[in-house]
Amino acid sequence: MRPGLPGRLHRQGLTVNPLDHLGPDHTRAIKLAWIPSHILAIFSHLPQRLVLEATLTADADAVPLVARQLVKLGLVAANLDLGPIAVDDSARATRVLVTRSDRACVLAGDALQADLADVVRRLLQTLFASDEFPELVEDFAFQSATLATLQKITSRMLQTTDVDRALYVMLSGITAGYSLGFNRAALFTYDAAQRCFVGSKAIGPGDGSEAHKIWEEFEFNKRGVDDLLSDYAPGSFDTRFQRTVQSLRLTAEDKPDDEIAQAGAAAGPLLFSRSLCSNRSLRPLAVSPEFALAVLKPHGKTLGMVFADNRFNRAPIAERQLTYLSFFIDQTALVWENLELLKSVERLARFDGLTGLFNRREFELRFHEEAARCVRAGRPCALLLIDVDRFKSINDTHGHASGDDALRRLGELLQRELRLNDLAGRIGGDEFAVFSSDLDREQVLAAARRIGRAARSAEIPVSIGAALWQGATTDPVSMFAAADASLYSAKNAGRGCVCLDGTAPEKFGD
Repeated sequence: MRPGLPGRLHRQGLTVNPLDHLGPDHTRAIKLAWIPSHILAIFSHLPQRLVLEATLTADADAVPLVARQLVKLGLVAANLDLGPIAVDDSARATRVLVTRSDRACVLAGDALQADLADVVRRLLQTLFASDEFPELVEDFAFQSATLATLQKITSRMLQTTDVDRALYVMLSGITAGYSLGFNRAALFTYDAAQRCFVGSKAIGPGDGSEAHKIWEEFEFNKRGVDDLLSDYAPGSFDTRFQRTVQSLRLTAEDKPDDEIAQAGAAAGPLLFSRSLCSNRSLRPLAVSPEFALAVLKPHGKTLGMVFADNRFNRAPIAERQLTYLSFFIDQTALVWENLELLKSVERLARFDGLTGLFNRREFELRFHEEAARCVRAGRPCALLLIDVDRFKSINDTHGHASGDDALRRLGELLQRELRLNDLAGRIGGDEFAVFSSDLDREQVLAAARRIGRAARSAEIPVSIGAALWQGATTDPVSMFAAADASLYSAKNAGRGCVCLDGTAPEKFGD
């Protein structure tokens, strides 16, 4: 008989594989044994650890499948440790022993010919008292209900392209009694430049009476999770707790018991038990004696941090709440990252990456829509085409970085000088366009002068061609052609001036 080794041993920091002493045939047969996920889940919820020992026959093919599955369970299942596993050259049959404290269950002969589920059921009936099963049933019921709700919440998050709505749904999932059931939850987004977490949004009552009112609303009117998730509006966050959260900037402090630093270094949510936060920036939250912090960092990139506690019912935070919070945070982080990526892609499709103005495609689309609207309503509108004078010489003399800087600064200048309802875009290399409505001839010229003077002060000389629609120009294409012709005239007149509808160019005055 070849002696076995106890499972999960550690020698000099290295994990010892309890199957190393077995022959390759036995090891392969055990590792290839399939374990249903629900069987693994059963062992993860056992109230006490079990130990499994086994004596296997010398012929690996003669070892019953369920025996191989049980040994593999000892390798992979929570709450089941491997004791000695041996191969007996003289043994006619495989024998498995599972023990718990002073109880034991021996499996051999016909008992090892049954299905794994039947064998596990026999183990539980033998090793656990009947009064322990209600707790197991309750645990599984909590898991089933929570996962079903979290699945529904995650699905809702995936259905929206609105980041704010998705994050509201996330906070709803953390606080709703139908899922994780925390009294309060808050989200802080990470500001990489300032190296701090900025208060963004929160769900939760401001005091005990408000908490009771919210509870009555949900229970009396029998509002479910679907009602909660459908009740989204920007004003939903306008509560005292929300305003407190939005006023906060959370920064890690250089001390060993700092909660934010610890949460940032952790792989999942951390539970803190203390009457007063070590980190001073957390103290305005007036946390309960137990609270959780979890940093969202998909693929190593920090997006934000979630805070949750039971401020009003003072219920202790159960380990299983943290487990599901970790699962939910991971799902949320991926959804958030994908929505931010989608928003970034959409922005790149609509905006010029250098200047932040509309790109040519987006500007022309909006220009045609707004000009057509003005034509139908009989309202005047104007188009300004702006070109940087001698832009090629800037690139040739000072380099393309200087040219890009000039374009970037001109984009910022236009955003400052224009009205909120004006449209501005970069439509070519150094050519910009502005569309304005409800302006007469003198107001168009005044706007062009203002832009030209501001650009000259910023050492970015420009020429401007303008076209005004007051009934003569009948469509956007004609307006664009008229403004382009005026720009050509302004350039030919010596640059640094504005030309409106082909009239004599005018230099920008002081």
